[in-house]
Amino acid sequence: MILNTAVKEVKEIKEKNTAQNNRLYELDYIRFIACLAVIIVHITATGVTDYIQGSFPHIVTLILNRSLKFTTPVFIFLSGVTNFYSYDKKELKYIDFVKKRLKSTLIPYFVWCCIYYLAYIYAGIYKFDIIFFMKNVILGTMSYHLYFVIIITQIYLLGPLFYKLIKNSKNKIFILIIGAVFTAICAGTLNFKLSDRIFLKYIFFYMLGIYVTLETEKFKTFVSRNKILIASGYIAIGILYTLATYYNWPEVTYIWFVFSAVSVFLVFLLSTYLVEIFKNKFSYVKLFGQSSYYIYLMHPLVLTVMIMLAAKYGIISVTARLVLYFLVVIPATIGSCIIYTVIKNKIKKAKKSKKALLLSNK
Repeated sequence: MILNTAVKEVKEIKEKNTAQNNRLYELDYIRFIACLAVIIVHITATGVTDYIQGSFPHIVTLILNRSLKFTTPVFIFLSGVTNFYSYDKKELKYIDFVKKRLKSTLIPYFVWCCIYYLAYIYAGIYKFDIIFFMKNVILGTMSYHLYFVIIITQIYLLGPLFYKLIKNSKNKIFILIIGAVFTAICAGTLNFKLSDRIFLKYIFFYMLGIYVTLETEKFKTFVSRNKILIASGYIAIGILYTLATYYNWPEVTYIWFVFSAVSVFLVFLLSTYLVEIFKNKFSYVKLFGQSSYYIYLMHPLVLTVMIMLAAKYGIISVTARLVLYFLVVIPATIGSCIIYTVIKNKIKKAKKSKKALLLSNK
């Protein structure tokens, strides 16, 4: 029944997309890549920490982990594009803009903070303390991945200002260069506790997303013409980033920034190919994209449960644990979140139909 509902959902999405000729389809594929990448990064972190340092399995997992460590910048880049993609045809009203985005971001965030808190109390990790709970919600420390919500909330509050700055600028590239230098400096110098939640470390990626909104064809042309340079740059800087992590170089943060910037271009490049290769499967990718925020919020909980079960049943082998995590966390998280999205969309559609019916009867 759920499978049939999902297929119907996909057909409806397909019909909608037929009329949306100006849609930037690459964004849904970027979201797909980034979502899978963040799950893999969190799973392989176990191998990075638990394998004997310098061993072959450790090096392999470190390379895989570092090569996908672009997820937060890519998600922020996506926000920069999607937040303003429709504002070339309508007026940007600050209150409406902020209200819409904070509502869709913070309500699921608060719900999942409650879920994590209750789960960790049940597991004996936390004790019930309302002050502790509220502090963790505000700081984004209920779980290790929730810092992203704190960053994106700050960016949403300031987003319209950056949009107007870039839109009204006669030299948008110069503004981006200034933004990149400023962001790199902040990333390398802001090292106090919880500084990873400061938006200044990521603002360039949001600005780049805004630029893509305003200059879509220029950006797509640039990426297409420089695909070899982008791909080779990603490989070279990815190797450098892996070495910097392995040997704990002091310049690792600056290298991470350059790696992340190049990765945004690479992921966009890959998405252009995926659009062509899977053009008949876009409706499924879009459904995945609608579920991506829930997948992001949920997957560490599933991973934590699997880590605890592996410890409980005495699975000592790091490789066996990694295989187990991959086999369970990815399908369980993605499957359940897509089912939730299908049900949510169906309820929303039913409400709209009921509302339309009531209006027609008046």
